Amino acid sequence: MTRFKIQDSVWFVLREGLKIYFSNFWKFTQYMLFPVFGQILGVALIFGLTGWFVNSLPYLIDDYAVLNNFSTIIIILTLITLPGLAVFLKAFWDLLVAYGALNSMTEAVITTGKLYDFKAHNEVITKRSFKYIALLFVISVLSLIAINPLFWVLGLIFFIYFILVFQVFTFEEETSIAGCFKRSFNLIKGNFGRTFLIMFMLGLISHYLINMGLSALLDVIKLSEFLKGIFENWASTLPLGNINTTLTYFKLQEITPLKVANEILSSAVLFTVAGLTLPMRSICWSLWYKNLVDVKSDKFSKKKTGK
Repeated sequence: MTRFKIQDSVWFVLREGLKIYFSNFWKFTQYMLFPVFGQILGVALIFGLTGWFVNSLPYLIDDYAVLNNFSTIIIILTLITLPGLAVFLKAFWDLLVAYGALNSMTEAVITTGKLYDFKAHNEVITKRSFKYIALLFVISVLSLIAINPLFWVLGLIFFIYFILVFQVFTFEEETSIAGCFKRSFNLIKGNFGRTFLIMFMLGLISHYLINMGLSALLDVIKLSEFLKGIFENWASTLPLGNINTTLTYFKLQEITPLKVANEILSSAVLFTVAGLTLPMRSICWSLWYKNLVDVKSDKFSKKKTGK
């Protein structure tokens, strides 16, 4: 039994979703810290350590003759990447689990008003790891197909129809993988426009407004220039000369270390914002799922009773 009646309104879903998210902001942020920043740390370790090794290799060869062997260099490079890869993969898996566990957390908040025991909510998903991985695999295949420009419009349409698959997987445990997609499709059917509006508003808030706000904050506290300097120094070690030669041949704009730094920073900010605001989007979609389930149930009851 929920603490309040889910209303059949897009604005109710958005308002209550934002209310739940911001009233539990620090708890949700705490939950998302490692899944988001763990991936960034893992990538930084991989590229940082391998970059240091490659740049130091000419000097190390003078002191260690064994490094003259190409196979030895490959083995060392592989070993160097393992710590960062382990951190990245653990954080990546935790992020994937969050897509389902956050729905369970939403239900806990709307039923009890409290948010606690992250491990228990994770287990709602991890206890069905094999089935969840199968769901993620199907989503990945469909996403790869949708990347093709020929399927962009069709891909967007089906993305909206299948947008509740994580909620179906979480709340309807006996539903099969194919059933999750079918159930989401049936729930969205007849509510496509309103679902699109929720998606648009959530994208506007998380990927645009909050992203712009964080970028502006980094500029104000001068952290942007500091991070750009680090990325630019790293990019200066890349073989951009060969790449630019090819680009010049095709009359394309050259790539500079500063451009690389700007792209890395903007991508990192966008990824961070998208990750940390995942709870907000999951909450809203969970509320929308419950709303559509209630509406469909009411219509079915009325049809059955003839009222």
